[in-house]
Amino acid sequence: MKTPREISTSAQIGRVVMLTAALAVILTTMAMTLVAAAVARNATQQRADALVEIIAASSDVPLALRDTESANEILGALSRSDTVAHAKLSTPDGAVLATYDRQRKVRPPLSGFLGIEVPEIEATASAEVTHKGDSLGRAEVVIREPYLVNALMWFAVSSVGVLGFMLILWASLSESIGNWLSRPLARFAAVTREIRYSGDLKLRVPPTHVTEVRTLSEDFNAMLDEIERLTVAEVRSLSENFNASLDQIKQQSQQMQEHNAHLSTLAFYDPLTKAANRVLLMDRMTQLIEAFERDRNPFAVVALDLDNFKPLNDHLGHAVGDKFLQEVARRCKAALRPTDTFARMGGDEFLALLPGVGTRESALTVARKLAVCVRDANDVHTLEVKCTASIGVVFFPLDGETVDQVLDRADTAMYAAKASGRNRIKMRSRSLMPDGPITQGELL
Repeated sequence: MKTPREISTSAQIGRVVMLTAALAVILTTMAMTLVAAAVARNATQQRADALVEIIAASSDVPLALRDTESANEILGALSRSDTVAHAKLSTPDGAVLATYDRQRKVRPPLSGFLGIEVPEIEATASAEVTHKGDSLGRAEVVIREPYLVNALMWFAVSSVGVLGFMLILWASLSESIGNWLSRPLARFAAVTREIRYSGDLKLRVPPTHVTEVRTLSEDFNAMLDEIERLTVAEVRSLSENFNASLDQIKQQSQQMQEHNAHLSTLAFYDPLTKAANRVLLMDRMTQLIEAFERDRNPFAVVALDLDNFKPLNDHLGHAVGDKFLQEVARRCKAALRPTDTFARMGGDEFLALLPGVGTRESALTVARKLAVCVRDANDVHTLEVKCTASIGVVFFPLDGETVDQVLDRADTAMYAAKASGRNRIKMRSRSLMPDGPITQGELL
């Protein structure tokens, strides 16, 4: 059996101190850098928005008269700013009346100091130029801000320097600090070794100023006092009681683990249907979006809203309504793959997350299966009116680039299916227009 490598308490304390300090500096630097970057990007976008509004307010006459010279004069005033990279004025039919492009590239100080190209924060803004409600054209501005990124990089470089200085300082002081902090424990260990080798139970651990070690020492000394008084039978009885206590502790630990598992289930699953809840679904969707940057693997989202569920609930009662929801969830989960996620979003709305499904045909196949599951679940009630499903289907990244966008557009497609007569499947596609039209879909 391999003997573990020994390490002193003082060395461990020194390592913990160094690791804690380094981790604190790194996390603080990362947090501050991320916050500063977000603020910088937001400020750049606000500046672009404000600038394009100013240009739009000044360009109504040149656009109305198609005066290229005046339009160029307005855009030419942007040359006094190092951050405006491009601007243009265009007519309603898309023809460009005037443009402006930055002639020289801004090179912030850090770029020359380190010999690297500092990335720029880019923000684009556009505004419609109108006069008394009539559209005269559009103004567009592109801002590239290198100085804010330069400041952030200076901050990161200086933080690395501070971290290096702290590591050197702690490396030189950690051993001394560790020895000082572990001195009471060293005295305690010396007494225990002496008792072990000499068998002298009259030895006692001296008092110390460290509260925890003092308590440990007092308990150890009390234990030595008790051992001196105990007979062999009493020692055996004490051992049995101790083992019983250990068994009780193990039982309590197991109960605690089961309780924690139950709490975890409540946190991520719907208590009625045992389907995933919104929290778990959004977490898994976030993971798929992050993984898309590596494997370019799309996914589909199928949103379901139950038709005629309210009459069922009102006529037969909540008990039957709950049983119907449970049956819908059971059948739908059984129809999906193990890698898919079926979640209850609230009320009578459900959502299926389908990793790897990126084609219309594959998504429609799954949507039809889920619609059949909803219809078959009507076996649990006797109401003449049967529940069906209005279904909306969207794809990532075709129909949205964030969790909120995908969910919002899935809801839009689902409600479009319900509005067009219910018991239908609707799909959304961004291939034709920015906001994405709702396709005709199909009647189930």
